[in-house]
Amino acid sequence: MSEKMYLHPLTERIWHWIHALLVMVLIISGIQIHWPGIFGKFSNAITVHNWAGILLVCDFFLWLIYNLISKRVSHYILRKEDIHPGMIVQARFYAYDIFKNKPHPYAPSEENKFNPLQKATYFNFMFFMMPLLLISGILYMYPSHFSSFIAFLGGLKVVALFHYVMAIIFAAFFVAHIYLATTGHTVFSDFVTMITGYADKEEH
Repeated sequence: MSEKMYLHPLTERIWHWIHALLVMVLIISGIQIHWPGIFGKFSNAITVHNWAGILLVCDFFLWLIYNLISKRVSHYILRKEDIHPGMIVQARFYAYDIFKNKPHPYAPSEENKFNPLQKATYFNFMFFMMPLLLISGILYMYPSHFSSFIAFLGGLKVVALFHYVMAIIFAAFFVAHIYLATTGHTVFSDFVTMITGYADKEEH
């Protein structure tokens, strides 16, 4: 029987699935806003999208506070060896080695659960792109409260376009994230790990 390690604490797993649900709701309601009639009434889509957006803001701050206080934010910080040669080795694995059924170059551990490209991606999305997405959404939701700042940025159309582009990027990331989750030890192993918290230790 393989040795197990506790990779994802309960708090992180609960947050992960709530976050995933909110992102899916935002994607579906966002599609409905731009193409009415697909999933229901336009007004309903606006209401659902706004409430899901507000919950996502709360969800983000809970994630940020938890990771800073618990110091588990260290999992998202690139080390020197992660940048070189780590990112090159991991990129080669995703682009070529994975199709040759070669083993993962970096096995997750309780102290370092993300590979170099995961660290770089998650750090950029959660610390830079997520705040930009949420801020643009808040500005678009409450234009009268932030009229001066919106005018400084170039107007509501600019804010709307930026929010739309960011939403497309996040939707693409969501799809890519699901695909890459199937590239674990088995197709469903990473999904099971995110439910139970436990993963098999791999030898490299």
